[in-house]
Amino acid sequence: MKQKEFITAKQEQREAEKFSWNDLMSGDFLTSSLVVKQLPFIFFIVCLMMLYIANQHKYKKTHKEFGAVKKEVAVLRFKSMELRAELMKYSRQSQVLERIESKNLGLELSSEPPLVLEENNE
Repeated sequence: MKQKEFITAKQEQREAEKFSWNDLMSGDFLTSSLVVKQLPFIFFIVCLMMLYIANQHKYKKTHKEFGAVKKEVAVLRFKSMELRAELMKYSRQSQVLERIESKNLGLELSSEPPLVLEENNE
């Protein structure tokens, strides 16, 4: 029957003091009890970092799409103003008369003002 080994605080301190550059370069420090004890916290920090990177990526993508839509709205606004001005030009009385004459529709301008019809409620 195996008994669990318990490491005291003094043993942990001695183990931390034994740390050397060779341990760092070879990766042996990853098996020390101090690092193994902190693995859940390290994984939590790594997950937070991944979420932060994903959030930044999504923000940049959304910002880029927003810029493209903003440019498209500006272009459509200018096109709308251009079409509105053209419509105003063609709806003027002089332009309407000119187009009627050019197409020989046989229509003439009325010299009498329009009559207003009133309804009697008696």
